[in-house]
Amino acid sequence: MKQLKVLAVTSAICLITVFAFIFFRTVPVSRLWKGYQVVYVKTQSATEPQLARLLEENGCRNVVCKSSQRIPVVSSYSPVQVQTPDSYLSRRDVFFRDESNTAFVFYVPEGQDMALARAVSAINSLKNTVAGTDGRASFPWGSPIICIVFALACLAFAKNKLTFAASAFFMVCFSFSRPLYTVSAAVCLSLYGFFMFQKIWGRRSFGAGLASPLFAVCLLSPVLLLFFAAPLSALFYTLSLLASFSAVLLVDVVKSLYAERYEHYRFTPVMIRSARFIPLVERREVKIILLLILSVLVMLLLSFAGNRLAAVSVDDSRPALPSPLVGKTALPDLDDFMNWSWNTITFPYRRLTDALPEVPVDGDSVSVPAFEESGGRIVQKEQTAFVFNNAFRNKVFDSVRDLNYPALEKMMLRQGKDARYSYAKGGSAASERFGTLLLLLFMLFPAGIILYFVVIKRGYGISF
Repeated sequence: MKQLKVLAVTSAICLITVFAFIFFRTVPVSRLWKGYQVVYVKTQSATEPQLARLLEENGCRNVVCKSSQRIPVVSSYSPVQVQTPDSYLSRRDVFFRDESNTAFVFYVPEGQDMALARAVSAINSLKNTVAGTDGRASFPWGSPIICIVFALACLAFAKNKLTFAASAFFMVCFSFSRPLYTVSAAVCLSLYGFFMFQKIWGRRSFGAGLASPLFAVCLLSPVLLLFFAAPLSALFYTLSLLASFSAVLLVDVVKSLYAERYEHYRFTPVMIRSARFIPLVERREVKIILLLILSVLVMLLLSFAGNRLAAVSVDDSRPALPSPLVGKTALPDLDDFMNWSWNTITFPYRRLTDALPEVPVDGDSVSVPAFEESGGRIVQKEQTAFVFNNAFRNKVFDSVRDLNYPALEKMMLRQGKDARYSYAKGGSAASERFGTLLLLLFMLFPAGIILYFVVIKRGYGISF
């Protein structure tokens, strides 16, 4: 009865994991803007507010569009100021049209793929209207294939092949469900952990053997590392880990039930050595660790190569859209916004006859007259009201972050304070947060394992 309960629970966990991998699978998509997907619409029958309303009605939230913009910085003493044709407020409208001025441009925060798909379909159903996005999905086969190759190498060296195969199945499936380089590196590290796991599974003192720090490094540390890259990846890794252990139990229970029913008189061997006396790392298996380091290194190189290739890719069917580009300045940027903010905030403190400074420099200041008593007399002094420096800039950026509407300036701040903007057709590859750093850490772990046993020269069967 106990075996049947274990069978039911482990089977349920494995099935839930498979369905989760299928229904929540993801494919990296190229993006022009960090954290946003660009939607362009060429139409002769709809206005920009109507298109923005269609996006909202189909579930797209916090869309950055022209009709949603307001004045980001306002002087409390002079809330209404005349804007010249070349002021930042007038020039920023170019972000909401393509280069040829034939398409409306909207920016939808990432994580709304299904809502965006519905909205684009609804917009395309309008008469004389064509809509598209900057996203271009392409399945990166490289990293999952590396996981398969490494799993097969571990399987070739494994003594308990069925146990390893059962545990490795869900980890490899995870690499296909979320084909990200950090995920695949975590999968390879966990595969090595399960390679050591199969050596002690079923032996006496299995729990004591599982308490080795090597299992924590190979099986548990990826949870923390993946959390920094993407919390959802860490969640699915944990689910994969649970499914892998469940698969091992499931295979063990099935084998036990089969033996009870069909092999009543068959001799069942018992492992003599306990798990504590089984070397987790042996001389002949150092090749597996070196292959693990090589696998992560290849993923690191592929991530660099993939970013370069995606950065130069061009889609001729898509109009040239506003985009952050290194070294190019054709559109207003945060420096222009900051100069405008300085002139707007300091406007009430300047004489109307004073010339408006085009570009303020650090140290520029405005002052107001103040009166105080000195020696029995009322004297006038100049009191500094604002100084153009880092403190002023940080205060303006903080006010932008606190804006209660989807401001263009918020989106620009997300790209970086030094970002420059121009028009582009090709998107850059969707990058993983701390991707390069995490891949280096995934390489350091197996390198540290080899270094430890080479330096110590003892333990776990290794003697150099």
